[in-house]
Amino acid sequence: MKIIIILLQVLGAITIFPWFSMAGLSFIVLKPSKSLKKHLPILLLIAVFAYPLIMGSSYWWSWTNFFEGYPKRAIFFSCLPLIIFGIAYLLIANLTDFIEKIRTKK
Repeated sequence: MKIIIILLQVLGAITIFPWFSMAGLSFIVLKPSKSLKKHLPILLLIAVFAYPLIMGSSYWWSWTNFFEGYPKRAIFFSCLPLIIFGIAYLLIANLTDFIEKIRTKK
């Protein structure tokens, strides 16, 4: 079980590299002018920059549960960053022009 947890956490740690580019590109959306245009970029920034905190706390909970004797729960918390990354990847891949559509509406 410990090897599975370590392997899942290494795979999750690899997802931090695409996060760097996403975090850098997220500052491009900071030109709001209307109310929805004001809040959407800020919510995007919060979501993007919360990922490392979610990953770190998830791994901490994973090892805490493992040492307390809950290996299945530990595996779930090790998978959580991968699940979040997968959902975010699908959303970004399918909705890449969402912010552009909002900006072009008059």
